[in-house]
Amino acid sequence: MNIKNLLSTDFIKTNKKAFICFIAGILGILLIFASETLGKTVKKNKDSEKTYVSYSNETEEKLADIISKVEGAGKTKVFLTIEESEEYVYAQNVSSDRNETSQQNEEKEYVIVDGSNGKDGLLIKTVNPKIRGVAIVCEGGEDPSVQQRIYSCVSASLGISTARISISKMTSTEVNNEK
Repeated sequence: MNIKNLLSTDFIKTNKKAFICFIAGILGILLIFASETLGKTVKKNKDSEKTYVSYSNETEEKLADIISKVEGAGKTKVFLTIEESEEYVYAQNVSSDRNETSQQNEEKEYVIVDGSNGKDGLLIKTVNPKIRGVAIVCEGGEDPSVQQRIYSCVSASLGISTARISISKMTSTEVNNEK
């Protein structure tokens, strides 16, 4: 039996159960292909979820939480300026040899492994983006002793110099809006 005969009106009228099974089979096959395609897309999105923006937002939230706990700081808002995006470092095989003129030749080759999505480089580490500066606005931002405690806290937390940190007092309208 061929597909043309299956789709003819006479066959459909006489063999309704067979026709329904045929259509159900086709739909089942389509659903299987669709689920595999959608599943791969979702996995890729989850792998690349931690992006430049999410790293920045997450760091801002954590920093605001820490600063708000500094004595005298009060409510706090933080803004980060980021220099670069994430950097990935992959494993390499390095071979070197010296020739007669004392020159050293070095040959590098990435280590490739079988992954869930085929062959990938062997990831050693992910380097987070570099933070260029921090702007902080808090209720106690005008008090020099509070500023000094915040400078020390942020500088130690992010590993940046105090020259890259700006601290200001939060306006009274912003404080009232937060409450």
